[in-house]
Order: sequence, then structure tokens, then C-alpha cells
Amino acid sequence: MLYKKVMQDLKSRIDSEEFAIGDTLPTERDLIDAYSVSRITVRKAIEELVKLGLVEKRQGAGSTIIGKTMTGSMSNLRSTSEYMSDAGSTLEYKVVEFTLADPDEDVAAALKIGMDEKVYFIRRFKLINGVPSIYEDSYMPVAMFPQMNIMSLQGSKYQYLEKDLGLQIDGALQDFEAVMPDSHLCEVFELPSDVPIIRLLSTGKLKDGSIFEYTKLYFKPNTYSYKHYLKR
Repeated sequence: MLYKKVMQDLKSRIDSEEFAIGDTLPTERDLIDAYSVSRITVRKAIEELVKLGLVEKRQGAGSTIIGKTMTGSMSNLRSTSEYMSDAGSTLEYKVVEFTLADPDEDVAAALKIGMDEKVYFIRRFKLINGVPSIYEDSYMPVAMFPQMNIMSLQGSKYQYLEKDLGLQIDGALQDFEAVMPDSHLCEVFELPSDVPIIRLLSTGKLKDGSIFEYTKLYFKPNTYSYKHYLKR
């Protein structure tokens, strides 16, 4: 649809150096002329940007840019909150489940533990500029973190491990693939069932070789992306 093309181009411009957080988008009249489209098309495009948490419409003040799409680099491991700091956007963690669980075969193999060992199961949402953008299911060995509680997970896990516990994170093995969302993710992300989303499987390792987490992350389209520059 035409309005989506306009939205995608505006989104790219917002994410570039052309605009900063707090800037105002060109007026409707200017956008109509620039894209040679109708007023309805421009307004639909702006509404999509509002839904993504990138733009806020203010009475008498036009459309103000309040965030940029999160873009992570594959060249180094950083937490979402570290990316957020660079992008000038707000990040909120919402823990919806924190329980002790028995690992299934895949989780035990990923964490390199026995199936008789307990793990923490942690389900969190990450809201970027108030928009549910990342859905996260994590498994962490109880034996490694006996004092962990729900308060430990209200912010960055990496910050908790490194600053509060004094652990040294070496890195993570990450595997990306496109998947179709189930009915629950469609509801959370407000997506139709035929729109694929990116799933990231991440296995985190400490400097001493210990596996500290196995995490599945699902990303809402157009709110978070990964980019990598490959040297030849």
C-alpha cells in the first residue's frame, strides 16, 4: 500500500542523521508535495509511525520525533539498554513470569546442565518508547544464581551480572531466523498472523566458560533491527 511506502521512507529518514529526537517532521503540505500523495496517505503513514513509538502528534505543533528504531550491531555484544542509550529512546522492562522450572532437553543441552537441575524461567517484555517491541523468554541455572529474584530482572540482565555480581561476560552465540508468530505473539504485538517476525536464540557465556543463559527473543517488525558491516 502507498501509505506504507511513505511510512517506510519517513522511518528511514527518522533513523538517519537527518532528524534528531525532538525534531518536528515536515508539515502535511510539505509531505504531500514531496511524495506526490494525498493527505489521507500522509496521515495514515504518520499514524503508523505513532504506533511504532517513533512520532507523537501534538496539537498545534505538528508531528514530533520521540524515538528511533533500535538498531543493533552484530560486531559486538551489547544489551538492549546500551543500544537504547545511543538511540535516545526510552526502555521499560516488564517481568510477567519468574518461576523455578525443570529444563526440557533443549534447554538443558543449551545450558550444559543435567535435566535434574533447576532453572529460572523468566518471561519479560521490553517496551521501546512505550511500545511492546521485544518478547523475551530466558532460562538461567539456579545453581549459578541462587540469590536471584524478580527485582534483579527489572533492568538489564547484563548490568545485573556485571555490576551487581561482578561476573565477566565473554559473549553469546546468537542464531536468527524468521518465524510465524503464534496467537499469543500476534496479540502482544498487535500483528496479523501472516506477518513473519524475527526470532533470536542466544546462548550467553562467561569468561570462565560457564553458560549463564539461554534466551529466546522475538522482535516486533519495524521496531528493532540488526545491522552488520562485513569487511572483505
